[in-house]
Amino acid sequence: RRLLADERAKENIDEFTSQWLRFDRVLGTAKDRRRFPKFNREAAVAMTEEARRFVRDLAWSDRNFMELLTDPHGYLSADLAAIYDLPAPSREYERVPFDAKSERAGLLGQALFLASTAKPDDTSPTARGLFVREQLLCQHVPPPPPGVDTNLPVLSESKPLTNKERLGVHLSSPSCAGCHTLIDPIGFGFEKFDAIGGRREAARILFTERKGKDAPKHIDLPLDTRGYVAGLKSAEFSSPRELGQVLAQTPICQECIVKQIFRYTVGRMETRADRPAIEALTAKFRRSQFRFRELMLSLAVFRTQSQERPR
Repeated sequence: RRLLADERAKENIDEFTSQWLRFDRVLGTAKDRRRFPKFNREAAVAMTEEARRFVRDLAWSDRNFMELLTDPHGYLSADLAAIYDLPAPSREYERVPFDAKSERAGLLGQALFLASTAKPDDTSPTARGLFVREQLLCQHVPPPPPGVDTNLPVLSESKPLTNKERLGVHLSSPSCAGCHTLIDPIGFGFEKFDAIGGRREAARILFTERKGKDAPKHIDLPLDTRGYVAGLKSAEFSSPRELGQVLAQTPICQECIVKQIFRYTVGRMETRADRPAIEALTAKFRRSQFRFRELMLSLAVFRTQSQERPR
């Protein structure tokens, strides 16, 4: 407990946060400047800092760590306030409540997740669903098999389609549906948030190259953000806030939090032999009302006992 009170312990958890939430993805990404002029290097750094402060507060103030997915607050800089369409804070990274109408809550409503799981010029329901499966449910989704056509229907002015409509190709193909039914329906629930995390009420399809016409044209399409998490009961949702409520109460997600810190602490993936330890750590985590520091203590005891066992 004395060691956990040391500032270096907090720095260690900051490093865990950056690895788990893949800060490298947003720091290394590029966005279409014509469509997303608010995104730049400073905005990307601000996204990581918001997530870092958010996790730090939950971990070290002895709050329920599953609020990671449900707390309707952000830590705003001027750059983030512009993306979230909120007034600039009086000081950088001030803790600010999100309006209920924004449908934001937890990490899934923050720009870090939404921007790092998007394409340079558009959202990616597939990437967003994959992140939830792998980082919050600890379930591996294999890559597409060799030779599978991953191209989506081409957009045209005569037949504009939303991402949900285009991805229907995956869900109707026997060779694709096995994996895409696990990830795409999750991503559909985030479609009201664009490629940098700003809220949108419609999908804007932009046509810049038009035969015989100079001016670009855009078409706005209504969004259907109904999604679900295949394999979980009562897991229908239509916003980050609703999905956060579902996941926070899901035992698989609760155990995944334990697995993620276990992986970081021991420096490897868990094995079948670790199953009893994972179950014991998860049980203690629940009994503590999901206090992160108690999980860290349990892990420290586990590692000490493991090292002391005769070989």
